[in-house]
Amino acid sequence: MKKEPTTFIRLTAMFCAVLGLAQMLRPSQDFYVPSDPPSAQYTIDSKIEVSDKAVTISGEGFIVFKSTFSRPLSVIAIDWRIDTGNSLEISAQEKTLPMMNVKKGLAASTPLFYELPTAVEPGAVLKLKIRFSGRFEANTASPLTLQRWYPSLWWEGIPTRDSFKVKITNLPGYVMAISGRLNKNSGYYENDGVTTTFGIYLAQGMRAEQREVEDVLITVLFTKDGEECARLCLNTAADIIKFDKEWLGFYPFKSLTIIPGASRPMGGYPFASAIVVIHGQEKFKEMPLLHWKWIMAHEIGHQYWGEYVMSDDYPYDYTSSWVHIGLGICTDRKWTVSRNLGLDMHMAFLNRYLDGVKKRYDTTEDAPPSLLKTQRYDLNNVVIHGKGFSILSALESVEGKDTFERILKQCLKEYGGKRMGWRDFRKVCERETGENLNWFFEPWVRSNKYLCYQIKSRESTKENGKYVTKIMVESAFDSIRMPVPVEAVFDDGSTQVKTTDRLAQTSILQFESPAKLKKAGLNPDHNLAMLEEPLPVLPVDIPERIEKLPWTGAGKGSLEIFELPETQKISDTGLWLKLGMTLFDGGYYKESLEAFKKITQLNPDKELNFVALVWMGHNEDLLNERERAIADYTEALKYDTGMSMRHDQYRMTIDRHWVEERLKTPFKRATN
Repeated sequence: MKKEPTTFIRLTAMFCAVLGLAQMLRPSQDFYVPSDPPSAQYTIDSKIEVSDKAVTISGEGFIVFKSTFSRPLSVIAIDWRIDTGNSLEISAQEKTLPMMNVKKGLAASTPLFYELPTAVEPGAVLKLKIRFSGRFEANTASPLTLQRWYPSLWWEGIPTRDSFKVKITNLPGYVMAISGRLNKNSGYYENDGVTTTFGIYLAQGMRAEQREVEDVLITVLFTKDGEECARLCLNTAADIIKFDKEWLGFYPFKSLTIIPGASRPMGGYPFASAIVVIHGQEKFKEMPLLHWKWIMAHEIGHQYWGEYVMSDDYPYDYTSSWVHIGLGICTDRKWTVSRNLGLDMHMAFLNRYLDGVKKRYDTTEDAPPSLLKTQRYDLNNVVIHGKGFSILSALESVEGKDTFERILKQCLKEYGGKRMGWRDFRKVCERETGENLNWFFEPWVRSNKYLCYQIKSRESTKENGKYVTKIMVESAFDSIRMPVPVEAVFDDGSTQVKTTDRLAQTSILQFESPAKLKKAGLNPDHNLAMLEEPLPVLPVDIPERIEKLPWTGAGKGSLEIFELPETQKISDTGLWLKLGMTLFDGGYYKESLEAFKKITQLNPDKELNFVALVWMGHNEDLLNERERAIADYTEALKYDTGMSMRHDQYRMTIDRHWVEERLKTPFKRATN
C-alpha cells in the first residue's frame, strides 16, 4: 500500500516547486550596472577613409578596466551597432565573445551584449580586444565631425572618466582637432581624462595655430574670414587657462582645441573632451569683444564643470544640469571680473530667468518627467542657464564670496573625476557652512517660487545729534524667503548695508548715521534675480494661496487675497473659514466678519454655521457692535449640535457654554 507523504514533505515539495518557478521567472542578472562604473583605458589604432558622401573609420585595440563590481559580472555591454556599414569583433582571454542580442530578442544596436568566457570577479582586471569599422554619412564638403566613432563600454548612460591613446592616420589636405595631445615618442594622441567622448574634427581649407601655456597646448582652427576672431580666442584662452591654474591650482587637460561652428555668432558648446566650438567667428565684427572673450571663458569653465566634474543628475548630461552650468558660469565670472570686463553677460542670465518668471513659466529645476512635459519653452536658456546661475548667485549672496569660493574649490577636490549631482553639491555647502540649507535649496530648486522684496517705508529722524533711519522691507506673498541686502545711502555719501530676516515677511532695519538718509535700495550688488513687483494673482491660484496661508502670522497676505475681486466668487466654505481665521489673526476684524458672513450665505452644515456665527460675534464685539454680536451669538445656539472646536493658538474652545458666556460678557482678544 502506498504511504501518503507527511504534511512537512508535502509543504516542502510545494515550496521547492514555487522556488523553481520563481527562478524561472526571475529576470536574468547576467548584466548589471554597478553604482560606480569603472574607468577604462582605451588604446586604439585607427584609419580614416573619405568618400563622396561618407566617412569610414576602422580600428583595433584594447579596452581595459578593473572591476568595481560587488559581485561577478558575466556579460558586458558595448555602445555600438552592427549592420552593413558597421562591424565589431570583440574577444577576451583569446576567445571571441558571442553577441547575445539575438538571443535576448534585441536589435543589433546599442547596447550590444557580450558573454564573457569567465565572469569578472570583484577587483579583477578585464582586457578586451576590439576590431571594428564604422561608416558615417557626411557631406565631405563640410568639416567631418566624429564623436561616437569608436566602440565603448555602456553603463546605461552613466559617464566615466576614461584614459585614451589613439593613433590615427593623417588625411592629406585636412587639419585636425582631437581630444588628446600627441606623444611624439609613441605616436599616440593621449588624454587620461575623457568624460564625454574622444572626438575628432577634420576640415579642409582651414589653418591652425598653437600656443603652449602652463603646460597646456592650445590649438585654434580657423577659416580665412575667421582668422581675426580665432587669434583673439587663442590669446584669450591662454590668459584664462593661466588665470584658472593660479586660482584653482590646476587645469584638467593637457590640451585645448578651439574649432569654428555655425555661421551665426550665438555662443559655443563642448564638441568633445578638450574641444570647444565657438560659433560665428567669420562675423567677428558683428559682436563686441566682450562677447568673444566671455564665451571663451564660459566654455573653458565647463572643462572643469562637466568634463572634470561629471554630472550625476539624470540624464547624466552636464549640459542639462543646472548646477554644472551654473558653476561653469560662476567660474567664467571670476576671470571676467578680474579683467574688469563688467557683469553685463552675467546680468543677462539673471534677467533671462526673470523674463521667464514674468511669463509665468514653471521654472522648477528639479522637475519630475510629468512636469518637464509642460515646460515647453526655452528651458536651456531660462532654467538651466538663467535660473541655474541665479541660484548660485543667490547662494553666494547668502554665504559670502569667500565661503562660496571655498565650496567651489572643495567640490573640485572632492568630485574631480567623479559624478556630482545637485544634492551632492548641497551636502558640500552644508558641510562647509555648518548650516542646514533646506530653507534655501527647497524653494529655489524644487519649487516655482520667485524672489520679490519691496521697500514699503523709510524714515530718518534726528535723535541726540545723530540720524536714526528705519527702513521697512516686505517680501511678496509668493516670494522665496532669504536674507536680502538693503543699502542705505546718506547725504554725506556714506553707505551702510544690512540684510532682512529670512524668517519674517516684514523686516524693519535700523541705521544710525551722522547724515540724513538720501536713498535706499535693495540688492545693491545686483547679484540677486529679484522681481521689483510681485506677479498679479491669477484666479486659478487663489484657492492654493488660501490653503498655504499659515493659521497665524499671515499678516497682509490674507488681506491681499481677500481684496482680490475673484476671491468673492469662491464657493468653498472651508477656504472662507481659513481666510476668516487668518484675517482675524492679522487684526482685520471687518474683513474677517465679511469672510464668516460668506460662509452663512453658502448654506453650510449646522456645525459650520454654528462656528461662523460665533466668529461673526467675536469680530462684532471687537468692532464695538455689541447688539449685532448678541444677535449672532443667539442665532449660533440654534445650530448647536453639542460639538466643540478648539483654537489652541488662542487658548480657546468654542462650544455652547462658550457662547452663553459671550451673551453675558463681550469677547475680548487675549494679549500675550
